[in-house]
Amino acid sequence: MAPTILLVPGLWEGPSVFDSLSSLLAADGFNTEAASLPSTGSTSPGNPTMKDDIDAIRQHIVSLVSRGDDVLLVLHSASGFLGSEAMQGLDMKRRQERGESGGVVGIVFLTAGLIPEGLAHQTPPFFVVEGGAAHCITPETSLFGDLPEDEKKKWLTLLKPQPSQGWDDTVTYTGWKDVPSVYLICEQDALLPVFLQEQFAGLANSKIVRCSAGHMPQLSQPERVAEVIKTAIADFSN
Repeated sequence: MAPTILLVPGLWEGPSVFDSLSSLLAADGFNTEAASLPSTGSTSPGNPTMKDDIDAIRQHIVSLVSRGDDVLLVLHSASGFLGSEAMQGLDMKRRQERGESGGVVGIVFLTAGLIPEGLAHQTPPFFVVEGGAAHCITPETSLFGDLPEDEKKKWLTLLKPQPSQGWDDTVTYTGWKDVPSVYLICEQDALLPVFLQEQFAGLANSKIVRCSAGHMPQLSQPERVAEVIKTAIADFSN
């Protein structure tokens, strides 16, 4: 039986960026769910932190594996390191060792940011801080540069702020060391350059696949992302 596909967004975007991708996967018989980051849409002080985001993703994974589901994580942008930490102890091998069914079987990274275990997350250079809010620098090009103008305008209006505080915590676990992974390098990404994506893929020892999309391949090339996910599922099941 195919795994449940848990789609995890990056910063500012929210889960609706996966709607087209989810529809394509559902048409092929795959079950998808989309997680939310509680920090998205909030401002500092008193905001949900990086660790709150990790815990929210973890609770979503727990809800799936507790009912016996195998799970494929699809992690976009900042959720690369958030989702990788969230799956600690929930991979299939460890759950089987405890006599439990279900578990995370693998990860598909979509132009994702990864951080080695033991390092603290640093404020990215593409953060523009205004008071307690952190926005993305020039999102019309850095996020949506390869979208048609009407789609670009739509998604620009849907972006939400991230809090300016709460991101300087230490990564305590990296899930890619315990499950196989595929990294989709997006060659027109204006936010994470290709050389940086390649470094991240190498860090995780991921299988590398490529597309010509910008930073939001789930919006500009959902068919290609669906293809990558379906191929990964087949590879991880062998």
